[in-house]
Amino acid sequence: MEKPLGQKSGYMTYYQGSNSFISNQSGNVALRVAVFFVLVLLTVVYLAQTNQVVAKNFELRAVQQVVEQKQAENQTLTIDLMQSRSLSNLEGAAKSLNLVAVDKINYLKILPGFLALSQ
Repeated sequence: MEKPLGQKSGYMTYYQGSNSFISNQSGNVALRVAVFFVLVLLTVVYLAQTNQVVAKNFELRAVQQVVEQKQAENQTLTIDLMQSRSLSNLEGAAKSLNLVAVDKINYLKILPGFLALSQ
């Protein structure tokens, strides 16, 4: 009786002449490992960038609070300056310094030739 192709002494062989099945499996495993490591790397990069964005957001909020405080302080100082420059305050300061109002203004007349010219 003739034995079918690939059969030896009553046992079927799994391997017939080439190891392409084994090399395909090792290629698939290597590809899966590479894809896994790429996904892990992308996840780490994403988490690092998200962490940086959150940190910058906290920094931005702190700076915005400082700006708001400075604006409020600036507004208070502007109001104080306007009050100190008001006419009633200036009149009160003039009276406390014993300053009097001018009745008549006398201007000095400058004759030509009395001025020194710088060169």
